[in-house]
Amino acid sequence: MSDGPENVGSTAPDFSGAARFWEKGRIWYNAVLCVVVALWVVLTWPHFRPAMNLDALGKMMVLALLANVCYSAAYVAEFFMQGALPSSLWRRVRLGLWIAGLLFALLLANYWIADEIYPDVQSSANMAGGAGPMGSVTMVSNMNFPAPLAVVGFLAAGVGVFAALASILIFWFARKPKFARIAGLALGAGAVIYLGLLLGFSAGSREIALARGQEKYFCEIDCHLAYSVADVKTQGDGTTNDYLITLRTRFDETTTSPSRPKDAALTPSPREVRLIDSAGREYQPVATTGTSLMTPLKPAEAYTTQLEFRVPKDAGGLRLLLNTTPAWPDHLVIGDENSLFHKKTYFAL
Repeated sequence: MSDGPENVGSTAPDFSGAARFWEKGRIWYNAVLCVVVALWVVLTWPHFRPAMNLDALGKMMVLALLANVCYSAAYVAEFFMQGALPSSLWRRVRLGLWIAGLLFALLLANYWIADEIYPDVQSSANMAGGAGPMGSVTMVSNMNFPAPLAVVGFLAAGVGVFAALASILIFWFARKPKFARIAGLALGAGAVIYLGLLLGFSAGSREIALARGQEKYFCEIDCHLAYSVADVKTQGDGTTNDYLITLRTRFDETTTSPSRPKDAALTPSPREVRLIDSAGREYQPVATTGTSLMTPLKPAEAYTTQLEFRVPKDAGGLRLLLNTTPAWPDHLVIGDENSLFHKKTYFAL
């Protein structure tokens, strides 16, 4: 197959050549990442023993799939280079792209293991009172997908949409309709994959009701805040009941990233709190006393906030919902409690 002119990009994409290069590279890409994971487990054993269970294996399979989905994005860059650069140049550039992508994947994998899995495994086992029948551990969180990967995925999706739209326009005006169609197909395929992951993790979520004293964790990227209901007092007043709920906020120092300064204060993300009855009616706090939920904490610090609610006496099945105040990006972040159709975690009263 002719490489085409040396000074201009090709007029038609070389699918077979791209597939030969990138699929051979995929084998090495996966092999290197597997070696990294194996080294973490072997060199730090038995720290990871609590995580050796079917649930963790399933999550690792999902992450391996995501790593390969990200790898496949190289085809978009490949065909963009084919259309914009002479063949003598883009064949060298794609090798550099493969090396850069592998290095980024190694950096992300090591960061995720060190900051998300490694510090959480033992602390989660301690909070759950040890391992269960399958050696599983429990941490009820506002995310059912690793927060750093969710944020990176959202940002990558935004950049990908912009790059694909720009590519479509550039190739169209450059009179390379085949490349423009490929960019359009890539945009559509990427949107379908991202939407599938978003809705898939929402479908995999479940509604949880925490008992008195149980904690709900909120991921702040490199650390976690834990919330629990410490006390509930009720007082009747005519046709309504007044509920005074004491909410405890704790900065769990055992989930702090090794790269985060141990004495660095954290300002919580904005939270919203409301009571919901069995009929779906919602009630906002009529008064708040004690420490504000926006008060910064340092690792191991905690404080309490008193929330007063006034509800009709016929309201039953009350439960407290505490979540991050929804902003538009949250609805499109994979695994976020505020994402589309994602189930919620409540505090049972």
